[in-house]
Amino acid sequence: MLVEKKDYKDILKKRSIAPFPVGKVLKTNFRYSKDFQEVTIRWGETGTLIFFMSKTCEKCDFSILESYSKLFHFKTYIFVEANEEFVENLKNQFPKYNIYKSNFAVLFKELNIEVVPLVYALNKVGQLVAAGGFGSYEGLVRRIVPLVEVFGTGRVVDGSTN
Repeated sequence: MLVEKKDYKDILKKRSIAPFPVGKVLKTNFRYSKDFQEVTIRWGETGTLIFFMSKTCEKCDFSILESYSKLFHFKTYIFVEANEEFVENLKNQFPKYNIYKSNFAVLFKELNIEVVPLVYALNKVGQLVAAGGFGSYEGLVRRIVPLVEVFGTGRVVDGSTN
């Protein structure tokens, strides 16, 4: 059996998974579900992370969120495509996070979200400082390093979390 050799430059022809460039401000209101539910994003004092994940995604390891929650204190939003029970369990596990049962066909139209797991790291005024996929905790930390370099763990000075 003969296998065709693929041109390595094909990889470079693919679009970035971040639908807008670093430095651009993410819109604060967008729909996330088929029943026209809309979210209003409130930027955190030390930055905001927005996760896009799916229960059926092979690469979406939700235990990464557990590791993330133990160290980092950024304002956090999680948009997850899953059944109601799964989303409710996440809300119980991470009560400080804003978690939304989502539909990625809608998020594609609203934010051009094409792949999961995906994380956006935004500064305190909503500018994208980093974005990308992650398959491990270490990969997530590499993606959010611009926020970490400026704000450490994201803990607010008075010791509270935002």
